[in-house]
Amino acid sequence: MASAVLPQVFSSGCDDPLTDAAETVCCDDSALPVFLRSKTDDEDGDGNPFDEDFPRINDEDDDIADHAWIRDDNGLYHLFFHTEDLGSGTHIEHYVSTDLLTLDYVGPALYGNPNGWDSYGLWAPHVIRSGSTYFMFYTGIDGPGTDPDTRQRIGLAESSDLMGWTRCPVNDCPGTSGDGCVYECDEDWTGWGGPPGSYNQQCRDPFVIRDPVNQRWTMFATASRPDRSGVVTVAYSTDLADWTGAGFIDATGLLPEGIGGQPTGGQAENPHVMSYGGTHYLLFTDWQDPEDSVSTPNPRTIVQYATSSALTADTLGSPGWIYRGYIPDPGVNAIEVLRIDDKIWVMSQSISNERSGYWDLRRHLRFRCVIWSEDHTFGASNVDFHCNAVRRARGPGGFAPGFGGPYR
Repeated sequence: MASAVLPQVFSSGCDDPLTDAAETVCCDDSALPVFLRSKTDDEDGDGNPFDEDFPRINDEDDDIADHAWIRDDNGLYHLFFHTEDLGSGTHIEHYVSTDLLTLDYVGPALYGNPNGWDSYGLWAPHVIRSGSTYFMFYTGIDGPGTDPDTRQRIGLAESSDLMGWTRCPVNDCPGTSGDGCVYECDEDWTGWGGPPGSYNQQCRDPFVIRDPVNQRWTMFATASRPDRSGVVTVAYSTDLADWTGAGFIDATGLLPEGIGGQPTGGQAENPHVMSYGGTHYLLFTDWQDPEDSVSTPNPRTIVQYATSSALTADTLGSPGWIYRGYIPDPGVNAIEVLRIDDKIWVMSQSISNERSGYWDLRRHLRFRCVIWSEDHTFGASNVDFHCNAVRRARGPGGFAPGFGGPYR
């Protein structure tokens, strides 16, 4: 694939203007892959931080899975993600990067409220900007993920500078205490609120995007159907705090009469929407798809997608969303998309299994360019951040030296 020099303009939200077009980045499949990793954790003290034997040895506390990128006015890239912490995800971590080649550790961005609805842990942040304020949506839990009685809800915190975060002074979740709880997936089409002990109170991995056509915000989140299979549920808001359930997207769920991965999967995590050429592409992770098993020759991938011409949903399954199949890259999950220009964007992918070809870099992030097609499919290529001088952004004071990459 021929390389293309594109203006490097990363945008945090759909209504943020593209800026700083003087910077450039190349999408070139002949370029060496670039990876980012967080600080290492040698919990057992044997000098090898990568000998994960969960749960006996938990050397993955700072591995990056569900994550969010946003760029500030100084051109500094901010990365947020939840810690692994024996599977509980106790808090949200914060790193920064001046060049997308190295990471600098800032510290914890947000902890659970010991007496609140999110007391046990925080998962899957998603950060947007509206006006001069940054908003972090996240999943709050009141027990371990392995407990079928654990309740998951969507929380909201805000910041003026991406450094200090405060929960919004609102609680729209009945029977709970503490600020910031803005939505629980208790809808007719979900299992939330059903019998206890069945993992049905799932409401996580929020992704929020502005719908300029209908002048509102749209939230996509992971939920459980009444039959306990996974599906992406949708809610609307005009103010980011008060959310109303809109419907669900059948194209993200397990359907015996479906195509591709729909008859074989059953989970729909990490929703993320990228919009191009009048079409919205909803990416989601289905880790239950057996076609991504390491025992399957030439597998597909756990990340699939559906498309729609509108950011809408309904209670009949939203037939406007069409299942399209799989992204080009196997062995990755929890994808975030960084906007470069109007045509080509970059996927930030968490390495999830051997099919990535980089299993020794588990839970590192890999950047891949999106190469658009006209038929609702897309390809992917490597990214070359060395094709032109990239201006280093001005970082805040007080963070530790870079933990770096790229790993090549």
